[in-house]
Amino acid sequence: LNELLRIAADAHVSGLMTGKAGLVHLHLGDGPRGLSLVREALAVSELPPRVFHPTHCNRNRRLWEEAKDCAPLGLTIDVTAFPKEGDEPSAGEALADWLLGGLPPARLTMSSDGGGCLPRFSPDGDLLGMGVGDARGLLDALREATALGVPFQRALATCTANPAALFRLRQKGQLAPGLDADVTLLTPELTVWGVIAGGRWLVREGRAVVGDLFGRGG
Repeated sequence: LNELLRIAADAHVSGLMTGKAGLVHLHLGDGPRGLSLVREALAVSELPPRVFHPTHCNRNRRLWEEAKDCAPLGLTIDVTAFPKEGDEPSAGEALADWLLGGLPPARLTMSSDGGGCLPRFSPDGDLLGMGVGDARGLLDALREATALGVPFQRALATCTANPAALFRLRQKGQLAPGLDADVTLLTPELTVWGVIAGGRWLVREGRAVVGDLFGRGG
C-alpha cells in the first residue's frame, strides 16, 4: 500500500507540474485482492480518484462486479477487448452492462492491448503459450455493445472522448475546430472504410494506402 501511495503521489505531482495526466495505469490480475489496494489508497489518502486507472477489469466476473461497485468512488475503469476464453464478460458485454446500468458513462474506457503480449499460464504458473493482442477487438466490442442495445455514440466514447479526457490529450477524442483531424471512417457494419491522420490518407476504401518502412501495405 505504501509503495502504491508513493508512486501515485509522484505521478499526481508530476501531472500538476507538467500539465499532463499524472496517472497510475494498473494492470489487474486474477488474484483475490482485486481492487482492494486501490480502495484502501483512496480511503487513507487525499489523492484524487482519477490518478488510479485500473485496466483488465473484465478479466473475470468477480473483478468486474467489484469494478462496478467502485464507480461511486470516482474511479475511471478500463475494460480490455481481448479474446473471450471463459465466463468472463467480453468487452462488449461489459460496455453494455455499465452503460445500460446507470453507471457514469464518462468513467469507462476501453483498450485493446493491440500488439501487446497475451500469455497463457497453467495452474502451476508455467507459460503455456503467447498470443498477441489485436486492435480490431475494439470494433468487435463496439459491434457487440450496439447489438446489446447501447447507442453507438455512447459506446464509441469509451475509446475516443473518454480516454482523451482522462489522459488530458486535449487535441484528441472529438471532432471540433482546432483539434487534431485524425479520423476513422466506418461503414454501417462498423468495419474500417478509411483512416486519415495528419491530413493524410492511411486507409481508403478498406485498404492501406501507406506502406511501412519495408514497402508493405502501400
